[in-house]
Amino acid sequence: MKYLKTGDEYIEKKMDQFFGEAGMIVAAILFIDVIIRGLILNSKPSEFIISGVGFAVYVGWIVLRYLLSGLEYPEVDNQLVYRRKRKEILVTSISSGAIFAILSIIFLGIPGDQDKWIDLIGMLFVFVLFHFLSQFISLHKSFKKNKDLFDD
Repeated sequence: MKYLKTGDEYIEKKMDQFFGEAGMIVAAILFIDVIIRGLILNSKPSEFIISGVGFAVYVGWIVLRYLLSGLEYPEVDNQLVYRRKRKEILVTSISSGAIFAILSIIFLGIPGDQDKWIDLIGMLFVFVLFHFLSQFISLHKSFKKNKDLFDD
């Protein structure tokens, strides 16, 4: 957005803020559309799928950029802290998985047959793996960035 670059840092920062606010408003409208049409009015998915995709792209892009930016763990600047945080992430992921399993059983009931148990365990495994990998990637990027900053 070259036409918005004025050379004035304050104006550029405010414009970034305005774009962020506008994006949040659009995302909220898309999410509300999905909730109203999908859950309340029980419309056909074809009527609200674009809103759902738009919302998912918006949120997904922000999460992905944040995870890959290396901003989440500014205190990780040496190997010892990195290893400690990695263990902490593993424990947190497993704990989150246990909470996820308990909530699944509370809301969906105890699985009645072997196929449902396999589904629950598979879903739990994917949840823990995704949680761990997303946090680990962020930790690794932060460590590399912080190490590069302190090496200079």
